[in-house]
Amino acid sequence: MNPQPVTTVRLTPAAARTVATELRTADHATETGGILLGHHSADVVTIHHAGTPGPAAVRTPTYFLRDRAHAQMLADQAFAADGSVWIGEWHTHPTGRPIPSARDTATYQQLLGDPELGFTSVVALTLAPRDGQWTGTAWVAHDRGVATAALELLKPHPRNEATGRLH
Repeated sequence: MNPQPVTTVRLTPAAARTVATELRTADHATETGGILLGHHSADVVTIHHAGTPGPAAVRTPTYFLRDRAHAQMLADQAFAADGSVWIGEWHTHPTGRPIPSARDTATYQQLLGDPELGFTSVVALTLAPRDGQWTGTAWVAHDRGVATAALELLKPHPRNEATGRLH
């Protein structure tokens, strides 16, 4: 059974903190990012964990490639913690807008086309600086292309906070 198309992406406080910390500490001249791990239910994806780039990540002003071994370790930890699975990725565009580039779109389509991964959609958060602050947009890639999704930041709640953040 295929899940419904994603219309809303919810980001837990723990995942938001990981992204915010990376944005504060990263070299803003190059792209950075990480994997997104969570659950897909009906037309909503909840991101419980956001990863960091990892020590072997490739970062240039216009390109980011996560450290695959680091991402796998984070995915294993998240699955063991709460059953979260890989649902997508987040990354920055330090000199652009928070929209997927042609390279980003091609990457999402490649992930969708890999039967071993089993993606029916790929969630992406793209962040870019605007007026001295980072602004982000949620995107969902599926077999019909790439579309925006509503992005909601969940409020802290003891049950939501039980899932720790991953680095």
